Amino acid sequence: MRVVVDREYPVSVEKLYDIMTSKAFFEQRFAWGGIDDYRFDAFEQTPEGMLIRIAQPVRIKTDKIPGFARRFVPEQGELVTEFLWWPASESGDKGYQARYRFQLGGVPMNVEGTMTLAEEGQDHAIQRTEVTLSSSVPLVGKKLVSLLSPKVDDALAGDYRQTLRYVENCV
Repeated sequence: MRVVVDREYPVSVEKLYDIMTSKAFFEQRFAWGGIDDYRFDAFEQTPEGMLIRIAQPVRIKTDKIPGFARRFVPEQGELVTEFLWWPASESGDKGYQARYRFQLGGVPMNVEGTMTLAEEGQDHAIQRTEVTLSSSVPLVGKKLVSLLSPKVDDALAGDYRQTLRYVENCV
């Protein structure tokens, strides 16, 4: 399953990139959510680009998951979110691209794709997120993906709200 979402921000593409590659941005978002048990596994410039990898333990509510899928979803796991950012200069436009993925340990599902930041006027940027959801489980994998895909939509919407909040309150 594929999800594509475009979000607009009232800042330049350079400013949006600076925000999204800032530790202060992630620390503030976790503070707003009352989350203190996260860690940065990577936050560094690499030969491939700016690598950000954040891990945090999460509890998963399995009570609303159908019985057939419950055995594939643990009650607790580690959520790993990763971005690898680089300039999108190949096209000649201002902007940035990231390889984006997140994985919830123990759940046989992958969420990965790209995130692109593009200039849309002097102080206006667009963030496009394209992710693909897949599962390695034969037969029930498609059902598992269809059950969890609304959660990915919710997570992307929540990311947008928190990023916009940061832009409006901290920039």
